[in-house]
Amino acid sequence: MRRHPAAAAGLAAALAFGACSGGGGAESKSGGAPAPAATAAPAPNAIAAGQAIGTASIAGRVGVEGKVPPRRPITMTADPGCKHPEGEALSDDLLVGGDGAVQNAWVRVVSGLGDRAFAPPAEPVALDQHGCTFTPHAVIAQTGQTIAFHNGDTVAHNVHALPKVNSGFNMTVPPGGKPSERTFPRTEPVRVKCDIHPWMGSWVFVNDTPFQALTGADGRFSIRGLPAGTYEVEVWHERLGTSKQTVTVGDGEGKTADFTFAPGAKRPG
Repeated sequence: MRRHPAAAAGLAAALAFGACSGGGGAESKSGGAPAPAATAAPAPNAIAAGQAIGTASIAGRVGVEGKVPPRRPITMTADPGCKHPEGEALSDDLLVGGDGAVQNAWVRVVSGLGDRAFAPPAEPVALDQHGCTFTPHAVIAQTGQTIAFHNGDTVAHNVHALPKVNSGFNMTVPPGGKPSERTFPRTEPVRVKCDIHPWMGSWVFVNDTPFQALTGADGRFSIRGLPAGTYEVEVWHERLGTSKQTVTVGDGEGKTADFTFAPGAKRPG
């Protein structure tokens, strides 16, 4: 097990209320849905989505040791139309089980696949705005895969994407309408927020291969279908930081890669 002391910091950015504008993408007019961004065609030699290229696997657990700060209560009284389905709303940027299991850690293979290109799945990834929260808090997608942003509430929301290497956008998502769709052509963790309700935030983790996973409530992940080889595996968490391990697997072999963080005071860059 590799231990990586990394850091936690509160989310203290002041966000503006009201409708949004600008930000690298077109915002819809009142009552209309923005047109989806153009999707680049996959490389001619791209491996089809779902096509097996190997029989090896890497699985493990992401955990945290030490005292973890409690989840913060979220006040939604600024908008009378906001009602959380569980009654009390709590922060979800650090979800840790009683045994230290870390949920929503992004685990992916970052090297070892050579120059292979992978076509994105045809099925869109859904990210909903429900109960004036993003549901789920994080999703994974491939580069070029459609992300469908839904609004399951009776109040208006917006989606303000804040990437570092992709193009950002800022669009209104009216209640009861069709989902608004976007794609990202480059690998990175993309922060998204709602400016109308500043407590709302989520992540879209975009990778250029299908060899990625998001940890569940038990902190576990599994990456399957790898060819035999040596891989660098990275875990990324918005509050705990990043850590990497090198793992070698043979055909049909499964290896374990566990990661343990310590709460700190610095978010990943």
